[in-house]
Amino acid sequence: MHHECSGLTQIPFHPLALPLLFADNRFVGRAHVKDSHHPLGGIGGIVPSPRATPGPAGIIADANIDPLIFLKRLLDQYGDVVRYQSRFGPCFVFVNPVHVQAILHDENYRRASLVKMMLGEGLLAVDGPFWRSQRRLMQRDFLPARIEPMVANMVRRTSMLAEKWNAAAQARQPINAMADMTRLTLQIVVEALFSSDLPDSKMTDLCAAVTQTIEDLGQISWTIFGTPMHFAPGASAKFAAGRKAIDQTCYEMISARRAMPQDRRPCDLLTLLIESGDGGMSDRQLRDEIVTMLVGGHETTALALSWAWKLLAENTQVEAQLHGELDQNLQDHAPPMNAIAKLPFSRAVFQESMRLYPPVWYMARVANEEAVIDGHPIPRGACIIVSAWFTHRHIDYWPDPERFNPHRFIDPDPLRHRYAYFPFGGGRHQCLGMHFANIEGAIILATLARQFRVVPLAGQEVRPMPGITLRQSPPMRAMVELRNSRPAISNPRSRP
Repeated sequence: MHHECSGLTQIPFHPLALPLLFADNRFVGRAHVKDSHHPLGGIGGIVPSPRATPGPAGIIADANIDPLIFLKRLLDQYGDVVRYQSRFGPCFVFVNPVHVQAILHDENYRRASLVKMMLGEGLLAVDGPFWRSQRRLMQRDFLPARIEPMVANMVRRTSMLAEKWNAAAQARQPINAMADMTRLTLQIVVEALFSSDLPDSKMTDLCAAVTQTIEDLGQISWTIFGTPMHFAPGASAKFAAGRKAIDQTCYEMISARRAMPQDRRPCDLLTLLIESGDGGMSDRQLRDEIVTMLVGGHETTALALSWAWKLLAENTQVEAQLHGELDQNLQDHAPPMNAIAKLPFSRAVFQESMRLYPPVWYMARVANEEAVIDGHPIPRGACIIVSAWFTHRHIDYWPDPERFNPHRFIDPDPLRHRYAYFPFGGGRHQCLGMHFANIEGAIILATLARQFRVVPLAGQEVRPMPGITLRQSPPMRAMVELRNSRPAISNPRSRP
């Protein structure tokens, strides 16, 4: 991401970053005793020296480089565990799967508060009793049996995009792959979870608002990696405008649903939330959960697919094997739920894309109390960072880690650690929509790859842009080529 440009003002600490990461910066308190059943249980006591964990001396305040480069340099120099001092306090980076498991399963490590700027008190942003009650309430709608009726919507929406890609192929017009995947997955989640079909103009505004907000929060998140923030004049106003557009869409959906008689409300997640508990949820609580589902329910799949198209274009042997599986099993039909089981390589392509380009490339936690992780003393209030980007490339768990090889997931290593691969997080906060995303990703990839090749335009250098998610910079533009001159699949509105 390019930060230095004309008209930008360097602001070492911007008001937007006040709730960034640390609940408090007091580094005193009782020792957090590990449960004997914990993955690293039985490790007790605080090691006296704060330099017990390797890392650079001094405060990292002006690194001003890509966080992926910043962290790689630290890990290359100091190993799997690194401690460094940011402006906000001590930060610890853990990339070994054993440590990742310990952190994600320990309630001492609470979510950082940056995402609350967008998600409020939604499921992705909170901890404690309220989180537990919301999780129990919502998880039933994400069980595989509840997702199956949503497949027809996934197929229909993807087939509508296929018609547009067919027109682009005929007209030799390039597409923006990431924009198309973002819009498609947002349409699917809005209709699947909230039974709403937003007009094109409203969907365009919502896509732009979500993208703007995610990118702004991503820029703020760079501060924890030692990069000062740079905001153009009006940046705060743009952030506020994006949030306002998101809020307006959510409150309109809430108002319209509340106005419906109960017996006419569709049986979806929004109705479930409105009618939950004794008095139901407030409009603000509903807004926070809707935004959480809108963002969490589309961004992961959209980015994984965007990177999958790039990887397939760069690895033609893998692409050919994918096409062979689709040609053999689909016979010009979009994949219904029961066909997904016959597409193991398609699913593996999606999984391997998330290994190399995990949409949620890092997670930050805050130590609620002093603790010890495998001999490393963690002060109260310290920031704990786990990164799927680096764990997914750990040479001890992934041979030839930079190679795009979907066969890793066809015949997985039975000895590979469970947390060597965690694109959907883990522990009590594992992504509620994991099954939804895996099914949706396989359906979209299979439906479109059955008919088209995505060929990036020459001269592009598409790089990962590590904000709060791993987006493309710039978004990949490509030509779509019809495979074997097959027509686009017709819109299967009634197909199971």
